[in-house]
Amino acid sequence: MRNLLSVAVFSLLLLSPVVQAEEPTTSHHAATEHGAAVTHTQGVLKAWNPHKVSIAHPAIESLGWPPMTMNFLQPQPPLAELPADTPIEFSFRQVDGGYQLITLSASQQ
Repeated sequence: MRNLLSVAVFSLLLLSPVVQAEEPTTSHHAATEHGAAVTHTQGVLKAWNPHKVSIAHPAIESLGWPPMTMNFLQPQPPLAELPADTPIEFSFRQVDGGYQLITLSASQQ
């Protein structure tokens, strides 16, 4: 009887990590979707519309990007519009379909 109990306890200890690994965790998926890294940088606003903003930015070493002009998706509702050629500071994150702005403001420099 004692051996049977020892085998049962030992088996439970061995199987416990397997059961935990197979258990679905919706909170993990939510953290992945909403936990994308946020990048902060500066640039010059080139064009604006309710769906996307074109920005010329310097190299972003943390992402391995060279200097370029690219489109960033607008959040919904869109951010407050600024005129073209405004020096800006902005933050963005990667989302399905591209890179989405989080903040955008005229540069204080």
